[in-house]
Amino acid sequence: MRGSSSLDSLPGKGHLDTLEIENFKSYKGFHLIGPFSRFTAIIGPNGSGKSNLMDAISFVLGERPGSLRVKKYTDLIHGAPINKPVAKKCRVTMNYKYADGRKKAFTRGVNNGVSEHLLDGQLVTGQVYAHEMESINIFIKARNFLVYQGAIENIAMKNPKERTQLFEELSRSHEFQTEYDKLKIEMTKAEDDTQHNMNKRRGIAQEKREAKMEKDEAEKYQQLKNDLAAKSTMLYLHQLFHCERLINESREQISEQKKAIANLERTKVWFSRRNRGFWTEEESKIANVHQDHKKVQREVQKLSRKLDQNESELLEKQQEMLTLKVSVAHEQKKLETAKKMLSAAEAKAENNTSQLAELKKRKKELVKEKTSYEKEIQVRKLHENS
Repeated sequence: MRGSSSLDSLPGKGHLDTLEIENFKSYKGFHLIGPFSRFTAIIGPNGSGKSNLMDAISFVLGERPGSLRVKKYTDLIHGAPINKPVAKKCRVTMNYKYADGRKKAFTRGVNNGVSEHLLDGQLVTGQVYAHEMESINIFIKARNFLVYQGAIENIAMKNPKERTQLFEELSRSHEFQTEYDKLKIEMTKAEDDTQHNMNKRRGIAQEKREAKMEKDEAEKYQQLKNDLAAKSTMLYLHQLFHCERLINESREQISEQKKAIANLERTKVWFSRRNRGFWTEEESKIANVHQDHKKVQREVQKLSRKLDQNESELLEKQQEMLTLKVSVAHEQKKLETAKKMLSAAEAKAENNTSQLAELKKRKKELVKEKTSYEKEIQVRKLHENS
């Protein structure tokens, strides 16, 4: 019994028109079943051949023997399960009707225990047969064209992971799994490389900051040492200047005292010749002058000792300045080394910056490719569902 509805008038790619069965399972001889409509219900008592009709449809659509309740292809021949086959071969032909009225015959049979495929009566390979099936959206590997008894309950009992796997098989998106995993690994690697380079860049930036701090500290230390040396030099030069001024003043005083003594000597001689009575008074004056002269000499000696002491200190300071110069040279070398390290760190940072930019660019490309594949998969799912 066949029932039809207004679905026959709906537009579409086509539908099953008629089914030709020859010596297949319970169907002995040749049988023409149909024509079918877009919605057809097959009813009948138990044992009337409903399940075998579904097996015939499944067989012509490419199902394996295990899904047809037999162990091997020869068991599909009428009478073979009881060792009484009526022939050496069996065939099922599906006459497919396109929306424009064209028809195409898909035939699958068993001949001497081997499965054979035909298109419009022409023998073809299984691959060509499957490709032609795919042109009408029947994918043999995905098994997206039949719903068996208990399949709905089985799908409902699946966990989310199994249900996702089933949808991927039906939509054939699992065919892109290898490429998807490869792109995902590349993206993960690019993200890891990016993170590694970011950490490396942070480390270089930290080293750069530390090198700059060391450089600033060394420059500050060098500046302080230079200021100290300059101020020490000015101090010793100032002390030396005052010592030399005091020496010059003392020498001038000594010269003046000597002149005064010479004048007194001349005066003494003159008075001794003129008046011997004034000798004692003049002698006392001369004695006082000699005492003043000795005092001045002691002052000069004291200043000379102080000058010698200052010269000794000046020599020590000059030695310290020489030591400071050596230390300054050493610090300058350290400063140059720090500058070189800073330059190397900056160059390394620039190199890592360019690598980071390249990795980010690659990551964007991978994300773009991933998005493109996901969109393609969604478009295919929508196309197949339609």
